[in-house]
Amino acid sequence: MNSGFRLLVAGACLVLAARASLAQPAKAAQVLFLAGGSYHDYESAPKILMQDLQNYLGGRIQLDFVLSHDLGLLGDAGKYDLVMLNLCEQSELSSEQRAGFLKAVRGGVPVVALHCTFWCFQKWPEFREVLGAFVPDHAKYGPMCLETVPDASSGTAGVPGKFELTDEPYMVNERDSSIRVLVRTCKSYEGRTGPEPEVWTKTFGLGRVFAMTFGHDLKSQRDPNYLTLLGNGVQWALGR
Repeated sequence: MNSGFRLLVAGACLVLAARASLAQPAKAAQVLFLAGGSYHDYESAPKILMQDLQNYLGGRIQLDFVLSHDLGLLGDAGKYDLVMLNLCEQSELSSEQRAGFLKAVRGGVPVVALHCTFWCFQKWPEFREVLGAFVPDHAKYGPMCLETVPDASSGTAGVPGKFELTDEPYMVNERDSSIRVLVRTCKSYEGRTGPEPEVWTKTFGLGRVFAMTFGHDLKSQRDPNYLTLLGNGVQWALGR
């Protein structure tokens, strides 16, 4: 067999291998979705959100959810491709559970944090470091004006520069200087200085963190702009 023929055969094999690889469906991302606490619907709403998010993402990413109220699973975060948190909790976690979560995120497990999660675990300062902020309070529930930050890039793809969402404007404190704000309020609130960041990204070690303060109820969770931002955030967090 001459060298030219061998090269031709090798090239054909590479093309066939590439085509076979493309034909294989991407492996579903294993997602731990912890939802629970007070003041919100943590029974039916998380199930609806999971389905809406999967429908929005379509064939781009398949998500295999494990939905649970068991906070102890935070310690097993390293077993998953993504951790989604929609909590309103002040429960104490064991040192092993906290250490397991921090180790997983530092090692590269991404986090998507929603709504009341930014009020949680106030005796655990490292948790606020992961999220990039702490929210002690919010303005009155109702229509809120929001705007995307001009350099937000693909994080706000598909979202208008200014839009309205019915939710609770969060007052965001202890902001990490490394957060990259994607969406903020159109105005400042009484006693506050400047607009409030409501959607941002950051990293904690090797882990990507997508933070979105919206999601008080199904009215906001089923808003097209909410789903677009969440879908963008999930894709960014997973690096896809």
